[in-house]
Amino acid sequence: MDRRARIIELNDRLRTTFRGGRVQMTPSVYELEDRIRGRALSVLARYNKFDADSEHDWGTFIFAGFAFEWRIEYRGKDGTGRSPDPADPEQTFRVLTLYAFDDLLSYA
Repeated sequence: MDRRARIIELNDRLRTTFRGGRVQMTPSVYELEDRIRGRALSVLARYNKFDADSEHDWGTFIFAGFAFEWRIEYRGKDGTGRSPDPADPEQTFRVLTLYAFDDLLSYA
């Protein structure tokens, strides 16, 4: 398997099963009603609108009138810095963050 395919496989595993890293959300996502938040996570897990050159490490979607963005970061195995090789799970700690666009605009 080539490097890019391995990165996609690892990213898809985290996004679809929430295994292989940490999943976190910003405050305004966490503050949504439980069922909406749960369904937004379900939409995230089924997300499949990737460009041909994507490593499946980010995306956006609209659900229940809310706009969301998600991203996967490649951190060093200890959770800090950047991973030297995102294709190697022994050197990489993946962090998937779900944002509401509200949050993104407030940090700009």
